[in-house]
Amino acid sequence: MMTVELNEEQQNTIKNWQNSFLGKALASHTREFFYEHSVLKNIPEEAKQGLIDDFYQKIFELTQSEEPLLTLRGYIASFVHSYAIFQVLCLTPEVKAKSFYQKNPHISGNLYSHIKSLSVYNKEINELSLSNELLEDEDLLSFCRTKAAISLFYMNGINIVRYELKDIVEGEDWLRPFIESMLIWEEETCRQNIGLPSLFENASEALKHSNFLQCVSNGAQDPYSAWKIDEKGSDKNHIPLA
Repeated sequence: MMTVELNEEQQNTIKNWQNSFLGKALASHTREFFYEHSVLKNIPEEAKQGLIDDFYQKIFELTQSEEPLLTLRGYIASFVHSYAIFQVLCLTPEVKAKSFYQKNPHISGNLYSHIKSLSVYNKEINELSLSNELLEDEDLLSFCRTKAAISLFYMNGINIVRYELKDIVEGEDWLRPFIESMLIWEEETCRQNIGLPSLFENASEALKHSNFLQCVSNGAQDPYSAWKIDEKGSDKNHIPLA
């Protein structure tokens, strides 16, 4: 991971945040992930600092954006999607059983047993495999767990900023449904790639979950409702998440 150098203006901005609620929340979040998280606490210190600097640079860019909401939504969409890509590959039934999507029938928790076959469809994992033919399945799964944890760090950190910007709706928040929807979409994509049977009666139903990504990226006030309801206000496009 290349270290991202923060310029003087960025460093001063971050220093001004340190005593703010947002600054303290982000500092706590960073400590938790890189010094307490079961996966990320073991990566080299230089790599940790590179990721931390990159994260704060994105926060700085967000504060300077002419359209901060769209910039924020773009970050969340990107990091949730990245998280889903790697999480479905290393997810086990035991981990799924402890998750908020534990009852979802469209997320199996069993793709990890096909990691070698699936690796050729993921550029980063495939490059890792090609660089070292002696890597075992567990090595590839460990890589996936690390990548998922890094995406989760970015996702949760940006979500702290989202609440600071009051990008919230009354009732059920849209982030968890969005994460669940991306996991469903990636699960189905993986199954199609290696010829596993769909977890839907009609495999085309899974494609509708990709629309949730656009609802978040495009800045819909309530992406979950926008995804569920079409322009005429009907629920015909709604696919239950559990």
